Amino acid sequence: MLKINQNIFIKADVNTIWAYLTDFTLSLSFNRFHVNLELPQNYSLGKMDSFKINHNFGFGNYEMMAEVKEFTPPNRLSISEFCKEDPKKGFPHSVVFEIFPDLQKCKLSYTISGTYGRMVQDMSFKPILKGVMIEELRKIKNAVESSEKVPKHITSESIKPI
Repeated sequence: MLKINQNIFIKADVNTIWAYLTDFTLSLSFNRFHVNLELPQNYSLGKMDSFKINHNFGFGNYEMMAEVKEFTPPNRLSISEFCKEDPKKGFPHSVVFEIFPDLQKCKLSYTISGTYGRMVQDMSFKPILKGVMIEELRKIKNAVESSEKVPKHITSESIKPI
C-alpha cells in the first residue's frame, strides 16, 4: 500500500483555495494521469456523490469512478477512485486535500493512498507518483495565486486642449 503526502503554501485565503479545489473541471485537470473527466451537468458537491474519470498511468486508459467521500468546507475534501468493473484494476486510490490557514497564506496538504496490488509495483510507482503530485501542486498554486491578482483599474485622464 502506498501513502504519499505532499504540502505546498499558497498565497491566498482558505475560501479562494476551497473554491478552486471544488471546481473539479479546474483542479482535477492538472493531474497528468487524468485523461478525461465526466461530470454531471451543473454539478454541485452537496448533491453529487460520484462521477467518471479516465486515467492513463502509462499502460493504458482506465475508466474509473470517483466518489466524494468527505466534504467539509472549507478545509477537507476526500475522493475515492476505482475501476467500476474490477476494483483491483488500474490504481484504486483515495485523494485527500486539506487546507490549513496560516496568516496571509494557507498550507495545502495533498495525500494519496492506494495500491497496484503488489509491493514491487507500488515501490516502482512511488517516485513517479510523487513527481506527479509535486507537479500538480505547483500548477494548483500558480492557478490559485494568479486568480488572486486583480488588475488595476484603468483610469482615463482627460486632456484639456490649450
